[in-house]
Amino acid sequence: MTSLPFSPAFAVAFVLALVRASAWVVICPPFANKSIPAMAKIGISLGIAVEAAVTLQHETLPATDSQILAQVLVQASVGFVLGFVVSLFVTAIVAAGSLIDLFSGLNLPQALDPLSLQQTPIIGQFYNLVATALLFTTGSVLVIVDGFLRSFKAVGTTLPHVTMGTVAGVITGDVTTFFAAAVEIAAPVIVVLFATQILLALLAKSAPQINVFVFGMPLQILVALVAVGLALVALPGDVTNLVGRAMTQIFGA
Repeated sequence: MTSLPFSPAFAVAFVLALVRASAWVVICPPFANKSIPAMAKIGISLGIAVEAAVTLQHETLPATDSQILAQVLVQASVGFVLGFVVSLFVTAIVAAGSLIDLFSGLNLPQALDPLSLQQTPIIGQFYNLVATALLFTTGSVLVIVDGFLRSFKAVGTTLPHVTMGTVAGVITGDVTTFFAAAVEIAAPVIVVLFATQILLALLAKSAPQINVFVFGMPLQILVALVAVGLALVALPGDVTNLVGRAMTQIFGA
């Protein structure tokens, strides 16, 4: 059992760790969901900060008020950046669902997502719910928390090798990976829907007397639902892969 040394160094380390953890919880999925109570988020931040302060207290800590204030801003920035990186990779699954909505025609009636409290297309909302559930069932949430705790060892209070150019390069690469991952996840369903549209176009050309618009949309929606049901088998692997790539991106940058 780890003992907690209540010393001035531990108190300063705890405050800095709490600031970074709070900023991280605000933006990092699945903790950033607005349906999670604020007290639960505070409890998560406190638990992470207690564990991280044991490691952070051995770093070079600020001694004056101005240094502490500067470190509070630095730790908040680090927490936001780390949470944003993980958020980009995880929300690629929601973006994939939105792409499927775009090609299937289901993007017209948007619904309110109960997790993010935002207007989200139907399949995008469904993918968001599935991705959130898979983060817990696959154990990916433990990988995310463990990666954040390891960030206190990799990026302490001194930030010896981190520059603005490095952060900008990481975020730019992550945005590119976000779009690539969204297209990669949605590609099988999009190909099937595109083939269905081509088939309907050929049918309308070869048999003009048939009103394709009457059964074209229901057929396309049916194909989309069947394709999404088959594509769900690959989502657990996609979630695990994206979380692993996020951790590699953070510690390999």
